[in-house]
Amino acid sequence: MNFDIIGFGALNVDRLCHVDDFAPVDGETFINYETKVCGGSAANTIVSIAKLGLKCGHIGKVGSDSYADMMCEYLKENNVDTNHTILTPNGETGEVMGFVDANGDRKLYVTPKVNDDITYDEIKPEYLDTKIIHLTSFVGLNNSASIDTQLEVLKNLDSDVKVSFDPGMLYIQRGSEFINKFLKYTDILLINETELKMLTQKDTLDSAVDAISSEVEILVVKRSTDGSFIKKGDEEYNIGIFNVDAIDTTGAGDAYNAGFLYVLLSGYNLHDSGIIGSYIAAKSTTKSGATSAIEYIDPVTGKSYTGFLNSTFDVNALRQIAQVGGGRFFEIQAISDFSLALSV
Repeated sequence: MNFDIIGFGALNVDRLCHVDDFAPVDGETFINYETKVCGGSAANTIVSIAKLGLKCGHIGKVGSDSYADMMCEYLKENNVDTNHTILTPNGETGEVMGFVDANGDRKLYVTPKVNDDITYDEIKPEYLDTKIIHLTSFVGLNNSASIDTQLEVLKNLDSDVKVSFDPGMLYIQRGSEFINKFLKYTDILLINETELKMLTQKDTLDSAVDAISSEVEILVVKRSTDGSFIKKGDEEYNIGIFNVDAIDTTGAGDAYNAGFLYVLLSGYNLHDSGIIGSYIAAKSTTKSGATSAIEYIDPVTGKSYTGFLNSTFDVNALRQIAQVGGGRFFEIQAISDFSLALSV
C-alpha cells in the first residue's frame, strides 16, 4: 500500500491566546501572549504519526491565503504527503481561535471557511491506498459537502482498509442517528468519555461501553486525567496517565490517537498501544500546540530526531525514550515497563 495511514478532516490554523484565567460572563481579561500553529484534529494525529516514522498522507482543503502556505509547508516539513491537499482559488483557510488558561485548559472557536467545501468529485480514489484512514469532524452547519464526501468515501472504500474515527463534539452533538452513519463503517472508534456518554445517553462508563462496543471492532475511550479504556471483544484494558507539567492540552486527544494508531500499525497489542498513546498525549501537553512537543531527543548526544520511538521497540531505543517535561527520562527495559511510569 502507498500509505500506512491517511487522515481526512479539517485543516485549520490555530490562534492560541494564553491567559491566566478565562474571562467571566460580561467580564474581560488580558492575553499574556499569542501563538499561531497549524492544526485540525486529523492533521494533528497524522503529523505526529509521520514524526514517528510512518508513511502518512492527508485529505483536506485550504484557501489561497498566507494560512494556506503555512499549512502546506507545515505538512511537508513533517513528512506528510500533500498531494491531496486541495487548493481553492479565492478561498480562505479554516481558522480556530483558542484561549488557553494557566492550567493548560482551553476553549476553542472554529471558523471552517473552505474546510466544509470538499466534494466527492475532488477525491482521488487512487490516493486511498492505505492501511488505515482516520476520520475527524467538519463543522458543516451551512454546507454539508465535506461530511457527505466522507460518507461517500467510506461507502466506496476497499474492504481491506481499516477505518479509524474520532467524531469529536461537533459530530456527537448531531446525535446517534448521524453518528451511526459513520459507525457502520468504523473499525476503531476513538472517543472521549464525555462524548461517549452523550452519544449513548448513559450515566456511567460501563453502561456507555456496553451500549456501543459491539458496534465496532476496537473501542478506545479517552478519559482525560483518568487515563483511557480500551475494549476489543473480551479484551479490556484500563491505562493510566503520565504525570507532566501541562502547558497546553490542545490536541492531547489527537496525540493519544497518534500513539495508539502508530503502535497498532507497528504490530503491537492493544495494551501497548494504549500505553504509548498515553505517553504521547502527555508529551504533547508540555509545549504550546498539538504537535510541537512530539520529537525524539537523544539523551546522550542531545540530537533531535523527527520520531522518538524506534519501530522495533528494541531495548536501547526504549532506554533512550524522549523526555517528559523537565528533562526527565524513563529508563525502560521493555515496552511493558511503561506501566511503571503511569499514574493509575
